[in-house]
Amino acid sequence: MFNRFMTLALLCFSSSLYADNNITLLDKYHDNLCQILVDTSNSIDDYFIENNSTEESSSTWAEVINSFAIENGQSFEKDLRLRLRLSLPKIQKNLRLIFEDETNDNTLYDSTKLTNEHLEEKNYYLRLEYFKYVKKSLNMAFAGGVKIRNSSLVPYLNIRAHYTLYDKEKVNSAFYNRFRYYTDGEIENTFEFNTKYNVNDSLDFFWRNQLSCSNKEEFQTVINDVSWIKTLNEKEQVGAGFGIVSTLKNFKKPSSDYMHLHLLFHHVFYKNWMYYQVAPSILWRESNNFQTSYRYMMNLGVIFKND
Repeated sequence: MFNRFMTLALLCFSSSLYADNNITLLDKYHDNLCQILVDTSNSIDDYFIENNSTEESSSTWAEVINSFAIENGQSFEKDLRLRLRLSLPKIQKNLRLIFEDETNDNTLYDSTKLTNEHLEEKNYYLRLEYFKYVKKSLNMAFAGGVKIRNSSLVPYLNIRAHYTLYDKEKVNSAFYNRFRYYTDGEIENTFEFNTKYNVNDSLDFFWRNQLSCSNKEEFQTVINDVSWIKTLNEKEQVGAGFGIVSTLKNFKKPSSDYMHLHLLFHHVFYKNWMYYQVAPSILWRESNNFQTSYRYMMNLGVIFKND
């Protein structure tokens, strides 16, 4: 199923260059893949609970993103990212099967570095996740899965919690935690405190703070970022922000890894499932003695879901 998924997804990307002349073919590839995903989800559901029916529509969903970046002083970068979520409403409406690559799984990802890895070289994560609203301000997800690289499988447990601290009028502040334990002894923990301020119907302000640590890493990573997103219309958004990524050694001695001023233009240009993003930025990296560098990145994304 994975090989078929990637083949059709890549065909969608290549066909998008000629969308004006092959709209029917492009739509056919997309619709076929959406149906494959829904059928796969239903097959898993039916395998466990054959006679139980549900009127809920499938929330099965997938996204493929092809990214390219150039930056002065750096080599050309590229990445193909994948995330797949299969819903299993017959077994349990809050149960889902998630498959994603290491970039999508990485809570620290901020587009300032692409992996340049081939698909067969990347880490992948497969997990069965149960999502639950504990109460109005708290929701949690419990999951078990495996980390995959070539023929190596490392089982892990995953717990996510999202707690809304403040939600009144135009301000929403929330605390987020992801805890993960691998059977090889590695422990990962990520904490976030985020605030969203709705300036008006089309403009939002975001303040993001994150701390990530692992018992196998000497250094901890801290992210602080402020950004604005302006919605131009139902198809287009523009954004701008400034972020600082720092490291701590044993939770002491903070030092800056890099700072970056980032811009974004997001455009859904075909139906409601194909988009591109233009993301230029200006960076000051510690590895470059904080000399100014300019980065240009473009993402081409395709979303597959049952409408």
